[in-house]
Amino acid sequence: MTKTSKKISPSTKPDTKVVHASVNPLEHEGMANIPVYHTSTIMKPNLDDYRQGRGKYDYGRKGTPTSQATEEAVASLYKMDDCVATPSGLSAICLAISSVLKSGDHALFPDSMYGSGRRFIDNVLPQMGISVGIYEPSITADELTAHFQDNTRLFYLESPGSLTFEMQDIPALTTCAHDHDCLVAIDNTWATAMYFDAVKNDMDIVIEAGTKYISGHSDVSMGFVISSGDTAHTIRRYTQNTGICVAPDEHYLAMRGMRTMALRLRQSEANGLALATWLEQQPEVIQVLHPALPSHPGHHHWQRDFSGSSGLFGFVIDPNIPIMAIDSMADNLDWFGIGASWGGHESLISQGRFKRT
Repeated sequence: MTKTSKKISPSTKPDTKVVHASVNPLEHEGMANIPVYHTSTIMKPNLDDYRQGRGKYDYGRKGTPTSQATEEAVASLYKMDDCVATPSGLSAICLAISSVLKSGDHALFPDSMYGSGRRFIDNVLPQMGISVGIYEPSITADELTAHFQDNTRLFYLESPGSLTFEMQDIPALTTCAHDHDCLVAIDNTWATAMYFDAVKNDMDIVIEAGTKYISGHSDVSMGFVISSGDTAHTIRRYTQNTGICVAPDEHYLAMRGMRTMALRLRQSEANGLALATWLEQQPEVIQVLHPALPSHPGHHHWQRDFSGSSGLFGFVIDPNIPIMAIDSMADNLDWFGIGASWGGHESLISQGRFKRT
C-alpha cells in the first residue's frame, strides 16, 4: 500500500490546516517541506510545447511549486478559491483595491484604516481617477446608506481599526454594501483566518499581512489577497499584468511559520489579555483598547463575530503624565523592544501615530 498525501477539505479545522496544508511529500521525493525553487527561466521539452503554452509553469514570476504551495495553503485556510502573494502587507492592500476599481469609481474606507493604506487611498487613488469616501468606523448600517453613490464599487472594512481598535458591525455593514452592489473587502491581519471566518461573514476580498502572524518571526515581508469566483480571476489577472511576485525564500519562510501559527496565536492571545487586564488596573492608564475586554465599547461585536483575539492592543495614558516619564517607562522595559510591526516572536511597544478625518 502506498502512503498518500493528507487531504484538506473545507471542513478541516484551522489548527489542522496550518500544519498540513500544501504538504505533499510524495510529490517531492518524500521531502517533508516544499522545496525552494529559485528560478526565472522554466524550460519546455520542445518548441511546440513552448508555443502552445503547455505545462503547469512557464516563468518564475508567474508561479512555481514553492509559490503555489503558499498561496494554496492560505486560500485553504480562508476556504476561498484563490490567494495571491505580494511583497508586503501594504502591497496587498494596494493590489486588492486597485484590481477591482477603475477611473470614475468611488470607494468607501473607514477612518481607522491602517496608516500606510490610508496614504495610498489619499494620494494614489485620486491620481487614478478614483474618488474616496471616509466613514466613521462605528457607523451603523442606516447611517452608512447615505455614503453610497451610484458609482460606489468597493466597501472596505478593518475591524478592529488600526491603533484605535474600533470594532465594526461587520454583518450589518456588509449587508448594506452588498445591497448597494459593492464588493466588500476586509483587512483581517489582526484576527487572521484562525479567529475570523471571512466566508461565513460574506467577505468578497480578504487582505492579510503575512509579515505578521503567518510568518511569525519578524524576518519576512509579505502580504496576501484572498478571494473567490470572478473577483479572484480579476485579482489574479491584475497581478500577472502588473508583475507582482514574491521571492521563493519568502514563500518558504512563510510556510515554515504557518506550521506553528495556531500555537503561537493562542499564546499571544493569552499573554495579551493578561497584560491588558493588568493595565486596566494601573492609575496611569485611562483606557485599554482591547476588543476582548468587557470594558471595550465594541466587545459585543467581537464576541459575535470573532472566535479569539490576537496579541495586539493599545492603551491610553493619562495626558497629565509628562512625556519624559512615558519615555523613561518605555526605554527601561526589560522584555519589550521599541519598533514597528507585530506578530513576531518578540514583544514590542510603540507610540501610535495616525490620521483621522
